[in-house]
Amino acid sequence: MNFKNSYVLKSFLWGSIAKLLDASIKFVSVPLLLNHYGKSNFGLISLAISINAYLGLLDMGINTGAVKYFSEWIHLKKNDLLDSVARTSITFYLIIGTINALVLLIIVFSGINIFSLSGSQKSVMSDLFIILAVFAIINWSTSVFNQLLTANEDIYYLQQINIYKSIVGIILIYAAIYFQLSLVTYFFVFTLVNSIVLVPFYIKAKTDGLIKNFLPAFDWINFKEVFKYSLAILAIGIFSFSATKLRPIILAIFAEGSADVVADYRIMETITIFVISIGGMFLSIFLPKTSKLLLENDKSKIDNFVYEYTSYTSIVCVVLCFPLILNSTEILVLYVGKSYTHLSNWLIIWLFTILFYLHNSPIASLILSTGKTKLLVFSSATSCIISLIVNAALCKYFEVGSAVIGYSLYILIHMSFYYFYFNKKILGLNSFKVFKLFVFPTTLGIVAILIVTIFNINFSNLIFQIIVKTTLWFLIFIFFIFFTNILNFSKLKKTLINLKQKQISR
Repeated sequence: MNFKNSYVLKSFLWGSIAKLLDASIKFVSVPLLLNHYGKSNFGLISLAISINAYLGLLDMGINTGAVKYFSEWIHLKKNDLLDSVARTSITFYLIIGTINALVLLIIVFSGINIFSLSGSQKSVMSDLFIILAVFAIINWSTSVFNQLLTANEDIYYLQQINIYKSIVGIILIYAAIYFQLSLVTYFFVFTLVNSIVLVPFYIKAKTDGLIKNFLPAFDWINFKEVFKYSLAILAIGIFSFSATKLRPIILAIFAEGSADVVADYRIMETITIFVISIGGMFLSIFLPKTSKLLLENDKSKIDNFVYEYTSYTSIVCVVLCFPLILNSTEILVLYVGKSYTHLSNWLIIWLFTILFYLHNSPIASLILSTGKTKLLVFSSATSCIISLIVNAALCKYFEVGSAVIGYSLYILIHMSFYYFYFNKKILGLNSFKVFKLFVFPTTLGIVAILIVTIFNINFSNLIFQIIVKTTLWFLIFIFFIFFTNILNFSKLKKTLINLKQKQISR
């Protein structure tokens, strides 16, 4: 890895730490909140957050578009343009935040009865919505500074702040229990903690010269360029969102015993979501770098980036997915009990699908950076519609498996556009070479699983069994990786030493 400051490695390591910590804290916090506030009240918090999260679609893809253009302007040292558009983005998010707040207030005063809640629950839910409405403008404005720091390759800083936020979050839960805080009080402080990250983000962006001040601007002419590009990203996001979030709804409509089938889906989704959250960081990490590479217009650098980082990304994704594949049955038993082991094979297929999807992150970031998104919208729409139809048609025969088959088909069709069109026609890449860089480490991972399986490792303690099997698989896989020279040990060691020295020098 030869990028300045080992940017990708640094960002991924801090991002992984932040994601692992956040997942661990959520694992602990859910039962604590359930026991303290009760299932119904916990459900109110979940409902309020879910509805507000759905309003995130109001972003209209600006987040990705802003990172792309901000990265380019930082590279070209167009500081005045960067500041002008960034502060115009603040104006845009002030408008979006106001709309967000108004929607929540309309629900409070006119639409709260659409929820099947008791009188006291309606009162509490109204208070939660009012709190979210109050903080809506602040939360939306935070997006601008997040985008600026991402574009400036300061993702590691964002993740460090998120780590602090997660730690404060778990402290808050224990404080709520110890001091017997009401649900509304807890939620107010929780929202405040999540909103206050605006302060360090703004200070960092201003210190780095990315923005002059917090005052809104009105440079709509230049902002229009970002907005126009972002609308295509919005369309892609809607189809991607639909391809995943509509599956449980389809199961509920077409599958027999729909409640049980949807529960099976949620169980597997909870396991896979961790891999997606870690692997999904690659796209945001790569986007600033690919935007600058395209500006330099150096074909050899672009090719080196794709081939080198497809190999690295594939290896990381194999390490994320294969331990879950190897221990799928044990994980299901520990998580929900022996009666759910029939989900093991579907879970394995789902994880392989995610692996195939995530390995393409370097190329996906390049395509987004080119701005040639029309066919990307078409491929997302086509794969989404076909996969949902197949999902519905197969519900009767495969139940929850139909959702996995449908999602696999969505990824297969979508990735086919990359391999048979985008790679060659837009980026001038050798698709077969890209595919080999994915298949080789994946095959080594499968061979390592087969070797571990031969040992027939069984212990009465399933956690210990998972640890032993995973450790053995990892050692075998790493040996294969270095033996076949997919990873150059001396080069990796040098990168880590340089990263450590730069971190100390900061």
